[in-house]
Parts: sequence; C-alpha cells; structure tokens
Amino acid sequence: MLRRHPLSPIVFLVRNPGRSLPLTLVLALAVLTIASVVALLNSIDRTILKIYDYNRYFAAITPRGSNKLRAELVARIERAPHYAASHETVVCFMNAETIVGKMPFVIFGLEEEQMPLLAARCRLTLSEGRYPQRGEAGVVLSEPLMRNKNLKLGDVVLSPLIPDQYAPVPVRVVGVLKGDTWLAIGSMEFIRDNFFPPTRNLLIFATEPRYQPRLDAWLRQNLKGEQARVWTYAELQEETHRAFKNLYFITGVVVTVVAIMLATMTGLLANIYFQQRLVEFGLLQAIGFTRRSLLARVSLETITVVVLGWVLGVLSTMGVLVWAKVRIMEPRGLYLEPFDPIAYQYTLPVPLMVLAFALFTIGWRLRTFDPVAIVERRIV
Repeated sequence: MLRRHPLSPIVFLVRNPGRSLPLTLVLALAVLTIASVVALLNSIDRTILKIYDYNRYFAAITPRGSNKLRAELVARIERAPHYAASHETVVCFMNAETIVGKMPFVIFGLEEEQMPLLAARCRLTLSEGRYPQRGEAGVVLSEPLMRNKNLKLGDVVLSPLIPDQYAPVPVRVVGVLKGDTWLAIGSMEFIRDNFFPPTRNLLIFATEPRYQPRLDAWLRQNLKGEQARVWTYAELQEETHRAFKNLYFITGVVVTVVAIMLATMTGLLANIYFQQRLVEFGLLQAIGFTRRSLLARVSLETITVVVLGWVLGVLSTMGVLVWAKVRIMEPRGLYLEPFDPIAYQYTLPVPLMVLAFALFTIGWRLRTFDPVAIVERRIV
C-alpha cells in the first residue's frame, strides 16, 4: 500500500477536510454559477441562429418600394456566379418560442411543385401527412418547430382567435418534415389572398449548398443601394453577435466582480487557516524548513484545493447542463450546449485570482514570520 510522507502537504488536506472542503465547495459553486449563466446566455445566440438556420441554404430578396423586384434586378441576379435557380414566394408569420420570448418565424408560401424542392434543399423529408394543396389553409412544419410550439398533425397554427398569429381562417398543420432545419411552408395562393401586402420575394439558390456563401456575398455586394433587401445567413450571424455584444460585455464585468469577491473571501479564509497553523509552521521552520519551502508547501496545498474546486465545479456544471438540455430545453425546441468551451473559459479567472490573492497574502505574512517567538509562546 502506498503511504504518504507524514510531512507531505497533502496529508494536512486529507486529515483536515473541515478546512479544505469549504474552499473547494465555494469554488465549485462559483464555477457552476458562472458557467451555467454563460451557457444559458450563449444558448440564446445558438437558438436564434438555429431557428433561422434555413437561411444557410438559400438567400432571400425582398423588394423595396414595390411588391415585386424590377426585371433588370432579376436578370442581374440570374447572371450571378454559382446561381442555380430561384423561387418566387409570398410570406406570412408565426411565432417561435425562445428564452427571451417570442420571435417571428417565416412561413414561405410556394407553388405546390416547389414545396418538396425547398424541403430537400434544407435537408428535410416529408415524414407525416402531405404538403398543402393549392389555396389550402394548411402548413407543413419541420420537427424542431413542431416541438418548439408543442404541435401535432392537425393542430391550428394561425387563427382569427390568436392575436399575434392571425389568419382570417384557421390554418392547420397538414404535414411534418423530418430533419434538424426549422422550416414552415404554406400555399402561395392562400397567403397571397389572405395576407397584406402580398409582396413577391425571391429565394435564390446556388448550384450547390457549399457555394451558397459565395453567392450570398455577391448578392450583398452587387445589390447594395438597390430597391432590394438581401437576407443571408452571414448577415444574420453578424446582427445576432452585434445584438448580444453588450450582453456579453456585462457578463464579463459580472464575472470579474464575482472573481474579485471570491478571491478576497478565499484569501481571508486561507489567512485564517494559516493563523490557526502558526505553531505547525513554526515547528517546521525550527527543524530546518526555509521560508521558501514553507511558501511552496502552502502553494501546493492552495493549488490542490483550487484545482479540485474548479474540476468539481466543471463536472457539476456539465451534469446540470446535460440534465437541463434533455429535460427542459430540447422538449421545447431550444438549444443548449453543456460542453460549450466559452462557458468554462469564463470561469478561469476565478481560480487564478483566488490562487494569486491567497498566495500573495500568505507570502507577505511569511516575510516577517518568527518561528522562535511562535515556539516560545507555545511553550509558555
């Protein structure tokens, strides 16, 4: 059996859990709190990007100042590099549920023969029901959207009785698309006749999905200043990151404040424990330990506690976030990444500042440490 040296720094931590465990648990709880908050904040960003993920498979162009794009603009678009095809569409909106509340989600009104083409482009297949017929008050929704809205085949999506999802007649789910992309498709004729204004938009497809970003960039550059609004996935990412930039800045400030408070508190606890062990350190120095070796001993003890606290906090956070993802987020069609590296990077300042503060204060006290006085006081 492997036996530890009686003067090993680890011996004190093992034999005195009442002094090592409080620091470990405080650090673990701090890591759990910070990482969970950051992961939830990042889930907002991820959820929004996932909700509008269909935009990575095509670009959408909306006319300005008219209900239809000018013929010369359409001709210019058709000459774009990597251009393959376009679908004319009219749209209406439903709501998607997110952590920050409801967000508008587009229902694309298409000709009946174009519906399976759009679904296939977005890597979706019809798993239940059918596509809406010409002029029918029906929609086909993808599985993530169905989960998000807690819908099933035949349920009402739009209705005269739903103020923020209005339609003059009830619009029901007539089909379900299997896949990860969020998508809603309805009848062009129904949407054109029942929603105002019936703006005729274009969905622009590249020859292959991998060329879509290049086509998107060309459209944004060459239609700048024209009577057309180009919607691309790259622009969505930029706007989303820009919108949450201040939120992440505030999160960084909060993490810094928490790290300073914890460093101060832990440093004070370390000093209290050091004060209670003055006789031990006095005897160690009296039998030949130098101030440097004593500081190294305290450093090893503190590093061990800090590392254990951080690792315990990370493992606890992963467990909590996996549970939240499976039991809370996924059933609602929301997205959470339990192993998000950014969330755990935000926790690193806490153990580092705790370690620095504790070692600095104890090291400062060891500079004037007098073992003879400590031992004499103990004898008396």
